[in-house]
Amino acid sequence: MPRSKSGSVSPPLKSSEPISMASLFTPRAFPPPSLSGVPVNYILDQLHNLASQYWDKPDTADCTLVIPVPHLRRNAGSTASDMPAFSMSSEPGLGRRVTEPALNSVPRISLKLHVDYLSAHSTFLRGLFSGASSLDLISSAALSEAPSRPSPSGQFSVPENRLPRLMPCSPDHPILFLPIPDPSSIHLLVHWMYFGSTSYIEDCLNNGSVEWEGLARNVEYLGLSAEIKVFLGRWYASWLHAQRGGRYTSDGESDDDEADTETVYYSDDEESDDAADTSRQLPRTLI
Repeated sequence: MPRSKSGSVSPPLKSSEPISMASLFTPRAFPPPSLSGVPVNYILDQLHNLASQYWDKPDTADCTLVIPVPHLRRNAGSTASDMPAFSMSSEPGLGRRVTEPALNSVPRISLKLHVDYLSAHSTFLRGLFSGASSLDLISSAALSEAPSRPSPSGQFSVPENRLPRLMPCSPDHPILFLPIPDPSSIHLLVHWMYFGSTSYIEDCLNNGSVEWEGLARNVEYLGLSAEIKVFLGRWYASWLHAQRGGRYTSDGESDDDEADTETVYYSDDEESDDAADTSRQLPRTLI
């Protein structure tokens, strides 16, 4: 479970080696060795039960996510009106020296969070916090999604600015530079990781303050669990049904439906059986 600790001042953000090369960071496995043999679902339930004690508590945080925001949207960062407060510090990224790297040249947000909540839901962050190479993780994900698309050299080519990087940090408080596809919706996904509720995500999708596509791309990038994919699939199916005027598809429209399925993908096999209908369909997103 998250560990309480006194607040500390984080070191200045600078460029660093890829996360697998960082010498100061102490990798943390999930579940931790002390919970070996405990069912993961039980651990998740306990994390959700304790969420109110850790939500928006930066003084107990044991990791920091630094997220670049290269293109600010007018309603970026909007939330449902009754969503619990969540602190995000903003850094303009201005005034850099000519010799400083490009990662300091754009605005960014800083989130002080808890490793256990992130690792419990994100296979990508779990791998990074356990010491895996970011490039290896991204390449593995790309191989599973598109095994026929390696570069001419036989390796998957990932732009450097899409790679997460470990910033200078203390051994027990990793600071991760994380260029996710849609920074404007990350706070909603973080809330879901802590509490297990999709109500605020649904509110923001319904009022248009966040984009479905951005959420879906973040879900794929972070490797989030099937539960959130099922929710997004159901919401999209409901939205699509409303766009069609609430009418049910007849046999004569089967060709149109077949064309639609060319732009969707089905969630992982571990999804629940009750999601086996069109609610499992999500428009394909390319990372």
